[in-house]
Amino acid sequence: MHDNPLRQFPYAVIKFDEGGKMISRNQLAETLFPETGDSWAYFSALWAESRPLTQDKNDDPLRFWVRPDGQVLFATLFRVAGSPNKLLLVSESPDTLTLLPPALEEILEDLPTEPASVTKRIAAIVQKALSFERLDMLRVDRRLRNYVYEYSIGLDIVGVVRTAYSTIRHTGLGWIFSHLRPHLVEDFSPAKFSFDEDPKLYDSGFRSILRVPIVFDQGVVGAILLGSTEADRFDLEDALLTRLLAQHVASAFFQAGAVMEREYQARANAILLQTVMTNIQGEPPEDFLCQYCLQLLHLAKAGQVGLFLLDQRKNLRRRITQVGKIPLAAGNWEPLRASGGIREMLSSKSIVAFNLADPHCENIEKELGGSGFTAILYAPVENENREIIAALVALTSDEQALSHSFAGIFRAACEQLSLILSQAHLEAAEKKRGRSLLGHAAVPQGFGHIVGSSPAIRETIRQAATAAKYDFPILLTGETGTGKELFAKAIHESSAVAPGPFIVVNSAAIPGNLLESELFGYQDGAFTGGVRGGRKGKILLADGGTLFFDEIGELSPELQAKILRVVQEQEVEPLGSAKPIPVHVRIISATHRGLDEMVQKGQFRADLLYRLNAIEIKLPPLRERGTDVVEIAEHLLQDLAQTHGVPVKHLSAGAKRTFLNYTWPGNIRQLQNVINRLFVFVEEAWISENDLPGDLASPAFSSDSERDRLEMLLREFKGNKTALADYLGITRTGLWKKLKRLGLQ
Repeated sequence: MHDNPLRQFPYAVIKFDEGGKMISRNQLAETLFPETGDSWAYFSALWAESRPLTQDKNDDPLRFWVRPDGQVLFATLFRVAGSPNKLLLVSESPDTLTLLPPALEEILEDLPTEPASVTKRIAAIVQKALSFERLDMLRVDRRLRNYVYEYSIGLDIVGVVRTAYSTIRHTGLGWIFSHLRPHLVEDFSPAKFSFDEDPKLYDSGFRSILRVPIVFDQGVVGAILLGSTEADRFDLEDALLTRLLAQHVASAFFQAGAVMEREYQARANAILLQTVMTNIQGEPPEDFLCQYCLQLLHLAKAGQVGLFLLDQRKNLRRRITQVGKIPLAAGNWEPLRASGGIREMLSSKSIVAFNLADPHCENIEKELGGSGFTAILYAPVENENREIIAALVALTSDEQALSHSFAGIFRAACEQLSLILSQAHLEAAEKKRGRSLLGHAAVPQGFGHIVGSSPAIRETIRQAATAAKYDFPILLTGETGTGKELFAKAIHESSAVAPGPFIVVNSAAIPGNLLESELFGYQDGAFTGGVRGGRKGKILLADGGTLFFDEIGELSPELQAKILRVVQEQEVEPLGSAKPIPVHVRIISATHRGLDEMVQKGQFRADLLYRLNAIEIKLPPLRERGTDVVEIAEHLLQDLAQTHGVPVKHLSAGAKRTFLNYTWPGNIRQLQNVINRLFVFVEEAWISENDLPGDLASPAFSSDSERDRLEMLLREFKGNKTALADYLGITRTGLWKKLKRLGLQ
């Protein structure tokens, strides 16, 4: 896919330069037009006699013409701002011109509907289709004209502060937002600077830039931004491929955003409802705010949350409360620092987040930090005049504070606090306050959040808790969806390194060409495009804590050798470093693959396996945990009700029997999906067996083909494809593609 995307398109593609000379064409073009010469002259005559098929407002609408032999051909021109070249796309069917290469079409069949998974899946498809050193996926609110970084990976951009819900300005995003078309710079240089961010991109080492809008309902709802350190890495074919991909995923991307926004509001409303219910009327407002921050801490799964009043006129701040790992009492008014996170928040007037392990962030609010915190977020609270009157500050022991979902929760919380703080008479309450308000302790650490009482899970917890006391590497094995990351975090929280960070490395989600720098980091000047001052890799970020390798079996042989050195020597050598750096990390790995079999096939190093599985803990599948399935299901229903502030729904006796009889091939992840759908679509307080999806009453599919399974499900759902797509957890378009491929459409 990466080498020559032009040859992959399922229709004729012919590329011309600015002067009309043919540069290249694919095999289908050679078959359709065997004798055309090497210039645009032949096609210009055909184009002149063609007629428009659509009244599209784009520069190049779909056209058609009839050849002398009666054959009808459909064609369109594809051009991109920033490139002098053009592509002629020709097919015997107008629908064909919207198709992606077959390999990507098949991947899109299973595009999920779960909001948290949609963006990651789209990013994975982009990674399969293109090579790059930086990928950003932005979500755009065209009504408010702002944007948020929802997914980012690759080389850092010098001098850029991570912001959320920022206003669209004179940037590359602003251009594609206005024009609804891609923008390409094949050979990026100062002479081609067009937007405000271009100097920073160039200083960061990028030499080829591609920006593509995600358009839905005649407006931009997102963007795919790609950067490469190689000139001419991206060309017109890449722009076409990415634009087609954006068209195919636009609906799912938009719907996922709408669901997430509703989720943020529902969670924030639940915080407010729970806080009000747990407070006695007439207590000082600061007690109320302390409880609010405690609820927010639990919901966001943060390590610490603080609330600070701000007086910008007097250049002062005051801590109202700080809850979590390091609780602190309310403080007095003190000068606002000349630099730091709150200053960055006030300057950008948006949510900002920092990686505390980054050398550029060493002076970001040190007094707020604590042992093991690696990321911090600042969220502004405004009054009715849009003046920032307070700041919510959150710290985490992993990189969660840098995520889009974390920013969304705190944005919604700030909207609620705006109303509360505007109406509260905090100054009067301060005079009446006769005691210090200490922050509340965080929720208990360890295994208490793992639900289940079956002998199988109790024994697994016992093994994990025992192993956590010792500093040996641990390998977690088991089927997909059994909760390996949950166990890894529990082991960390009950171990001696619990105060340190818990850093996750998803070996399957990071592109191979970026994984080494993500893991080991690099020194200043190690390569073109590196951030000034260098960057710590995930191994150094985990120093003093736990490094969790999820899907360890996906590592390349080269990286396996380097990881072996880290495990053996407890040292890491960043790219460009003259000597290794000592590091002390607890290693936990997880896989659903058979590593022993991979060793026999030469796909995994035997010496690394022996190091990683000093202690192996196998997590039992859900079908071996007896009544745990009901216990987990009821816990999930309670958690959903609490999160959304609605009454709890319950499983009937018949529904419980069905759950117990089913074998759950997708384990807890599948159970979570089923419970989510039941929570949303069942209106009654009790969930009966008649409300359950059709095949829960049937044995799990083990050897039946995909076609047989879908054929049976179509009968179960009486041909209702919308309901079937919801049940499968994929988009309706994806289901249609799957049925068409299998001959069931």
